[in-house]
Amino acid sequence: MINKFLTKLIICLLNFFLISINANTQEFNFEGDWQIRITQETGGKRNQDGFLKIQNENGKYNAFIQGGPIKIKINNDSIEMAADDWTGGSMPFERYYRGRMIKGEMSGVFGPENDITEEQKLLCQKIPLGCPFPEGSWTAKRLEKESVTAKPSNQKINFTGKWGIVERGMRRWTMDLTDKAKKWNEEFDVELDLPRQRCVSSGFVNGFGSAPEIFQDKNKITIITSSEVRRIYLDDRVPPKYSDWYPLGFSSGTWENETLVVRTKNLMPSVRGFMGDPISSNAEIIERFEMNEDGILNVHMTLHDPENYKTPPVSTVKWKRVKDESVVFPLLCDPDSFYRQIYEEDDLMNILSAGTADTN
Repeated sequence: MINKFLTKLIICLLNFFLISINANTQEFNFEGDWQIRITQETGGKRNQDGFLKIQNENGKYNAFIQGGPIKIKINNDSIEMAADDWTGGSMPFERYYRGRMIKGEMSGVFGPENDITEEQKLLCQKIPLGCPFPEGSWTAKRLEKESVTAKPSNQKINFTGKWGIVERGMRRWTMDLTDKAKKWNEEFDVELDLPRQRCVSSGFVNGFGSAPEIFQDKNKITIITSSEVRRIYLDDRVPPKYSDWYPLGFSSGTWENETLVVRTKNLMPSVRGFMGDPISSNAEIIERFEMNEDGILNVHMTLHDPENYKTPPVSTVKWKRVKDESVVFPLLCDPDSFYRQIYEEDDLMNILSAGTADTN
């Protein structure tokens, strides 16, 4: 009897041990897609959302925020990450995240790699927008997978109105570039190759998120910013067979329940920003416009361009309707100063000669 009792007891203990292991493994499963949110307390107070993807390949973790690679270290329930970002003055810095997973969600704090000094604190107090040592807290919740059975519907929301920016998403300096894009970046000259330096459209991605005025009717949505007009066609219109490329491309939208999904093609080759990062004419941009209960319009943009990006870059912005009380003027730009500077530096003929040589 004693032997049978001991045998049953051992079996029960083993089952309990195995269940505990499985529970812990499930609880500390970091792999997957997450919505990460930071609350910055120093260096300019702000809240920002981002898209975090964690992969586990043969026991090695790889991770991306907004499509850009990050450093990551995981040990049981603890996690450490490092991702570059921009200051309010558009200068790169690295943000270090430290946290834990509790009940399937992550949380922790962020700051510089080492303890911040009094001198650095003073700098952040004097110039918060230029502070490269911001501190704060962060959380991450697992994203639910989008339904693959979602079908177009007629449950439309009218976006007509004047919109203001509530919150911009997290920004990344470094993207997961292909070798072709890395080589292109080596030859990129911000003073010569950034389109807006020559009063040319900055393009879709570089101008994403600007506060717009929107007009919507049955067949299209027209989005106006201070310098450009964009149309999203809601009917069966397609671009002409031999149409040219355009800075804002050709956009068509369909409704999935109350979410507007917009696909944009026919994009003119451009750059992601003043750090370079090319965008090819074969790129496709997918946006999702979703309105929440508080009237906040969440816009999620993904750039699909496998020629240049191994992982698609992601950008997000939140808009809210505002009173139409301001007067908006077109953005003025004089390209003469650009060419005059080149001429005065005796570079104009060299650039023209190089351009002629490239076309022969």
